[in-house]
Order: sequence, then C-alpha cells, then structure tokens
Amino acid sequence: MTHLRPSSGTSDGFRAVRLAGTSETRSGVLADAYGTTGGVGDERSSFRYTGAGDADLSLRGSAVDGGTRFGTMEPRPDHIVFWIGDGTATITDDQGTSTVVRPGQPFLLAASVRYEFEATIGRVSMMHLSDRLLRSALAGEGTQVAGPLRFGRTLADADLADLRSLLQSVGHTITDPDVTGRERAALNLRVARAVVATFPVDAPATTSSERLRDALTYIQQHAHDVVTLADVAAAAGMSARGLQQSFSRSLGVSPLAHVRNVRLDAVHEELVAADPSTASVAEVARDWGFAHLGRFSGAYRERFGELPSATLRAGKGNAADTGDAAPGPTPDDGA
Repeated sequence: MTHLRPSSGTSDGFRAVRLAGTSETRSGVLADAYGTTGGVGDERSSFRYTGAGDADLSLRGSAVDGGTRFGTMEPRPDHIVFWIGDGTATITDDQGTSTVVRPGQPFLLAASVRYEFEATIGRVSMMHLSDRLLRSALAGEGTQVAGPLRFGRTLADADLADLRSLLQSVGHTITDPDVTGRERAALNLRVARAVVATFPVDAPATTSSERLRDALTYIQQHAHDVVTLADVAAAAGMSARGLQQSFSRSLGVSPLAHVRNVRLDAVHEELVAADPSTASVAEVARDWGFAHLGRFSGAYRERFGELPSATLRAGKGNAADTGDAAPGPTPDDGA
C-alpha cells in the first residue's frame, strides 16, 4: 500500500493505493482516514479499495460484499464528498440531523464533525479534499472562516447538478499521474470551488465574532502592506492581548503568523500561475513582504512541502482536461 502525502500539485506528490481484505483485517490507515477505529459493524464483509491523487485532492472507491455496515466516523483529516452506487446510507451528524443518501447523490462529510452511519451498499466513491484546499477556495470568494469548517446540506438534484457534471468530466484527470504542477494545482482549486459553491459554509456555526472577522478582513486586504499587531488590533477594536487570545483560540496561530500564512498562500498562487521563463521567486516573495529569502524559503517549504523554486518550475498548463471518472463510479452512474 502507498500512502497519499502532501504535494501542492507537484509531480512527485501523486500517489495511488489499492487494498483488499475483510472489514476485520482492514488497514489501520483506513480506520484513521475515515475515523472508524471503533469498527464498522459487519467485520466479516470483504472489500476492495482503490484511490489516486495527491493529499489536497484524491478520488477513492470501495466495493463491499456483505450486509449492513454501521458505526461512527470520528473527526478525520480530510473533508469527504461521497456518493453511493447502490442501496441506501443514513448519515446522522453530531447535532442529531439524519439524512438518507440515495445512489448518485453527492454528500459532504465535514472533517471536524462526528457522524453515525448505517449503510447497505455495494459500491461507494469518495473524493477527499484537504482543509487547506477548501479554505483556499473560500478565501478566493472573500470568505475567511475561523474555527472548524462546517457545511450546509444540499439535497436537491438541481443544486447538485453542476458538481455532478464536473466530477464526471474531471474524474479521470484527478487520477491521472501525468497531471502535475500548475495543471494539477488548477484542477484541485477548480474542484474545491465547485464543492464550496454546492455546499455553502455554515457561517453562523463556524465563523468568529464580528471583531475577529474584522481582523481577518483587515489582514486579507492589507497583506501587501506592512502590518503590525497594533494595526490589526485597532482594525478589530480589540486590545493586542485580546486579539492574540482570540486568534490562538479560534485559529491556533498568532495574528502575525496568520499574516505570514496569508502572504505565503498568495506567493504560492502567483508561482503556480507564473511563467517560469519570466517570473522570479525573489521578486514575487519581496512583492509580498518577504525580505529575507532564506527564511522565506524555509517557511514556504514547511507550509507547502517543497521549495518555491520547485513550484515555479512545475511547468505551464491550463485547467484540467476532461475524461471519464475513476477509480469509482461518478455520481450519475448509480442514479
């Protein structure tokens, strides 16, 4: 078995996995990925599991022989859009809301939410999306969310149509190991934007207070400028200490660390879209306020898993081509 690991769209980040066995002997990696360390009910059922992509976006599929499976999905690393090919699945979230999912109907499982499930199915397809990728898609729409992401339910066929169509067209591209660099990064972001457009972020449950939102907005709007802790605190109408506590509690980082992350994300997006024959890492970095290139490169590598020069060299490419979905059935296959 090969693990998927972060890549930020680089060619060496693509990974594939193939497993077979019974629920009783399933890999601990699967239990961790889906939060099912407590078991899945029918331990005798056999399964076949495949997946391909990078750690920001991957498609996975499972075929199961056996009866009804049930259990609990604890919070897990990725957000998961899944759709079943047959049978039924009942999903109950941590607020007690139950949804019966029918074949071909995409349903989003937020990474931070605990779910109870009961499913009598033979085929299920899953698209894993990293939290960083979905937050990047939301930020592109001007939405900054403090705290864990939660999403509203979308059940109407008309509201799911665009996402279904996109998954049908790019499924093969997601699992194509030759899709690398800018092309894969653009593909990942394209899919993530479709997901957050289909499943609206549950803003009342997850966004911060008005003051923290004001701080996040100020940072986003002034990331090109010199930003001090006092500037952000003044924009939010908070004391410096109160601002630091709010950021630590809601985001797990300090205000100035968040400023750095916003700038790193902006540099990454520019390098992904840049022409390597004319662009300069140093120029882009300095444009976003990174005066010390050595420290910048270290911070960039820590956040994205590669040096900025590797992102720039990843090659030119347009948005992903279309193709047949893989490794599992597309949402319409089971409808």
